[in-house]
Amino acid sequence: MTVRLAPVSEQVAPKEEHIHGDMNLSALSKQEALAVELCLRISADPHMVDDELFGRLKEVYSEEEIVELVWAASFINGANKFNITMRLDTRDDSVYPTNLEYKRLGAK
Repeated sequence: MTVRLAPVSEQVAPKEEHIHGDMNLSALSKQEALAVELCLRISADPHMVDDELFGRLKEVYSEEEIVELVWAASFINGANKFNITMRLDTRDDSVYPTNLEYKRLGAK
């Protein structure tokens, strides 16, 4: 499940099909695919964001845009880890699903 801003939900949904489950980055634009790759590397291990990736990012993004992408990915990643650690849920009156289920250690 992905939680996103409700106003852009319909616009983003077709792109999400290519990055959830069986990933198909070739269905995305070069900019989109690089942004997804950057986010995946930041999430898995920020040490994986190497000079080679920065070189490819600089081909399609300005330095300011790269800083914004890294900041946004890092902020959201950190916020997600906080929310998961605290087992936070949405409010009953939220437009997003409630009663979120979190993985438990050792559970599959």
